[in-house]
Amino acid sequence: MKDSTQKTYFQSVYRSVKHIEEHSDENLSLDELAKIAGFSKYHFHRIFKSIVGESVGDYIRRVRLQKTTIKFKTDRNITSIAMESGYETSAAFSKVFKEHFGQTPSEFSRSAKQINSAVILSPRFVEIEPFDVLYVRRMGPYYIACNEAWDVLLAFAKEQKKQYKKNLLMKETIALGIGHDNPNVTSPDKLRCDACISYNDKSVIPSGEVMSKTIDGGKYAVFLHKGAYEEMRETYRLIGDWIVKSGAMVRGGPMFRYLNRAPRRTKPENLRTEIYIPIS
Repeated sequence: MKDSTQKTYFQSVYRSVKHIEEHSDENLSLDELAKIAGFSKYHFHRIFKSIVGESVGDYIRRVRLQKTTIKFKTDRNITSIAMESGYETSAAFSKVFKEHFGQTPSEFSRSAKQINSAVILSPRFVEIEPFDVLYVRRMGPYYIACNEAWDVLLAFAKEQKKQYKKNLLMKETIALGIGHDNPNVTSPDKLRCDACISYNDKSVIPSGEVMSKTIDGGKYAVFLHKGAYEEMRETYRLIGDWIVKSGAMVRGGPMFRYLNRAPRRTKPENLRTEIYIPIS
């Protein structure tokens, strides 16, 4: 596949990926997704697998199941989690869950609710308005994939400034990372990482691997992580303990807001990252 063709296909396929991720609890048909991507059903299935690395059906199932993992830390029962995830019965959900994760929802729930630390984190709570971002998606071990995604996104921003005099990296620009998958139960090569920057100039046209989407508004619990990004997993584990203890109703996975303007020139111990957990 030619590079220019692949970039065009990438934008088309990821329109359907975005739709899947935003509507995973609904009945998604191949015809509908192919139409969103702008392909015939036959060609869409083939191109989707080439770009994403999974069949459409496998990807829908994985997105649905990944979204459930953090909900097991809340007081929701298995039936309500199944219903929220687009499954008609808890039995059907349990069957697919065990096939995917190798354990039953009940077993996963018991593990998810275990608290292994006496440390209690205290978040601040904020309400945010929806805002638009440019983003690059990469898959793989988080630390590697996220670095790769940022390299592509920053190169795009640099090119926009050089060619079109559009400055995407202003003082007020918000830099976010979004990790969609639980690394404790997901194969490293399947982890999805988005590098994102906020933008208001709609004359900027996303291209190639650079895409656009809207970050949901609403209420968030915000935790501060101090130190290297590689150590963030421990902070997120403590956040999981907070979810269990507080009984918070979590709406989805985390967003990581990077507060350092030049993180690659900052000593690891001086890095500051806010972790946003969407809650009801």
